[in-house]
Amino acid sequence: MDKISAEGIPEVMLQALRGRAKESLREGHFLYDGKAVQVVEALDYDFSELDRYAVMGRGAIAKAVLLDGLVKDYIERNPDAAIVDVACGIDTRFYRVDNGQIRWYNMDLPETIEARQRLLGSHERVRDIQKSVLDESWAEEVETAGPVLFLVEGFSMYSNKQDVQKIFKIIRTNFRQADVLMEIMSPKVVRKASDAAGKKKYTWGVKNGRTLQSYTTGFLAGKDVSLFDQLKKMYPGYKFYQIIPGFRNMSNKIATLHLEAGGEG
Repeated sequence: MDKISAEGIPEVMLQALRGRAKESLREGHFLYDGKAVQVVEALDYDFSELDRYAVMGRGAIAKAVLLDGLVKDYIERNPDAAIVDVACGIDTRFYRVDNGQIRWYNMDLPETIEARQRLLGSHERVRDIQKSVLDESWAEEVETAGPVLFLVEGFSMYSNKQDVQKIFKIIRTNFRQADVLMEIMSPKVVRKASDAAGKKKYTWGVKNGRTLQSYTTGFLAGKDVSLFDQLKKMYPGYKFYQIIPGFRNMSNKIATLHLEAGGEG
């Protein structure tokens, strides 16, 4: 079998892919990602350096499991829905949640989509959109008159309030039936987090889905889903952290927002 070149693909994307593959092959795994295993085995890349580190921490595994569950729940209620994976990177969630009916849209910058296509190939119900989420024209490429789920993972904390508001405005003005799952980070974490060089790591945070709703027009916030609660389910040792005041509120959350009837326009 010919090997796939990894040239030009950012290490962080390869790291995430490798992490999902390793977790999938671990005895007692919480996540199985057969597509990630297949791609990693086919890649012409030396993962020995990446394997010196914990390439996929418990938080990343828990978030993947949590979001898979939320997306599967949505698909059960809307079996012929369209799913838009915003700033998708090398995400392989489609292959983990596909019910044989859904239509899936991967949206990211051209260089990222090119990397996806090289690694993952094509699928008849998957369409790639090579645009920034802030380019309003992407909405024209989502062909549906039915329900649409927008999955926004790992984006808001690197963005700002105005850009997030623009995303919601694009959705509101172009779709009649829309739900959004958006990962959000506590403003306290944003203020405190820095990289090894002391540089600010994140740019924006929001307390909860209700606050996020207040920045939008036409959307109603549902119940936030805490990453910490998912960690407790998977790793019992995390229960001890809940005795630390405010610890649970520092965890990332998945905010759920629904476009209300009449909210478009």
